[in-house]
Amino acid sequence: EKSREIFPSASHSEAITLMDTTAALRGVMLLTGPPGSGKSTVLKNWMTGLEPKRFLPLLITQASLSATGVLEILLAKLGERPRFKRSANLLVLEKHLAELDPSTLVLILDDAQNYPGPALEEIRMLLGLGGRARSAFALILLGDEYLLGSLRLSVQRALFSRVSAAAKLSALPHHDIPAYLNWHISQAGLDRDIFAPASIDLLAGASEAIPRTLNLLAQSAWFIAARAA
Repeated sequence: EKSREIFPSASHSEAITLMDTTAALRGVMLLTGPPGSGKSTVLKNWMTGLEPKRFLPLLITQASLSATGVLEILLAKLGERPRFKRSANLLVLEKHLAELDPSTLVLILDDAQNYPGPALEEIRMLLGLGGRARSAFALILLGDEYLLGSLRLSVQRALFSRVSAAAKLSALPHHDIPAYLNWHISQAGLDRDIFAPASIDLLAGASEAIPRTLNLLAQSAWFIAARAA
């Protein structure tokens, strides 16, 4: 069960389901949300659950890459030596993907909202490499809440038109917060409630129910209470 290492909130479960479908169909997916909402956590948990014989996930985190840089780092991550000319690099990539088939490359771009337009356009063109009936690889774009809007701009409309799924991670629903905190406590080996209802309300308000902020505030509160005991 892929969701066992993360709290199974509804939005996280939906994101994992959509990523499964995107990888299987070689689609293009957006995973968005504010900082701290759990995008990287969900993604990394999902990647570890992929069947190695069917999928090869590659995560690129350098959002400042040029169009040339995107192609070169993709080849390097695949274990290939980048060539001097783009045409030669394309041939190497096409050959590598053909040898990888029927396994599917799943390319993941973190902080996708920061990629220059030419880099995203290069990735869009790479999707059609080989002229096959389906995309050469699956593509998942992680970004902030503005990613979807930026892709709608005219310069990225071609890539936007290929988006087949989108999931947005948001703040935790208030009714999920007690279970979320208790789930984290259980990961530390404690199976009892340690947060009073009033403290949960305070933590929820101070963190705006953003998971990362909630974690940090809850941890600090726990440490302060332990020192005061």
